[in-house]
Amino acid sequence: MRKLLLAIAAIAFSAASTQAQTTSFGLKGGMTASNMKMSSNGMSVSLTTKIGFYAGALAEIGVSEKFAIQPELFYSSMGAKIKVTDSGMSASATENLGYINLPILAKYKSQGFSVFAGPQIGYLLSAKSKSTDDSQTIDDKDEYKPIEVSGVLGVGYTLANGFGIDARYQVGLSNIAKDAGGSDASVKNSAFMVGVHYFFNR
Repeated sequence: MRKLLLAIAAIAFSAASTQAQTTSFGLKGGMTASNMKMSSNGMSVSLTTKIGFYAGALAEIGVSEKFAIQPELFYSSMGAKIKVTDSGMSASATENLGYINLPILAKYKSQGFSVFAGPQIGYLLSAKSKSTDDSQTIDDKDEYKPIEVSGVLGVGYTLANGFGIDARYQVGLSNIAKDAGGSDASVKNSAFMVGVHYFFNR
């Protein structure tokens, strides 16, 4: 799967190099508000939103005056807050997931404004659960699949000097829970992201 990520990245940035005259490169970063949806045996549970961050690089490959392809490569902190109450007793924890994400976005732009959408592949770097009560941290990376497929939809605005803002929604399309003895358990990520970006050669 890592080879697949590298192959997609190579294709995207190879296309950028062949059209350098219409390609801009930049950096991006901002805040994530992530959540997870878990289901098993016909029951579904949505957890509480967790605040995190993202940071990385992006490119805008011009196809025409109004259309472009925007490949990105960035780190994002995902996960959710979990609270369980049973028989008057309660326990809470935070699930912290760290991903390297590679979206390939189709982008429509006009007078600085833009709308973009496309698929995204994520590679899981880390997964740790931290108990709120006793601050105990458990490495539970083995409970998740290393690769996640998501869909991205967003809007943005970029100034003539290259600075801009954007907001997007990322919805998990693949089940990231590892198979556990034939269990039908499903876990999917979702996140709302808002942040800033800067293109160097605008």
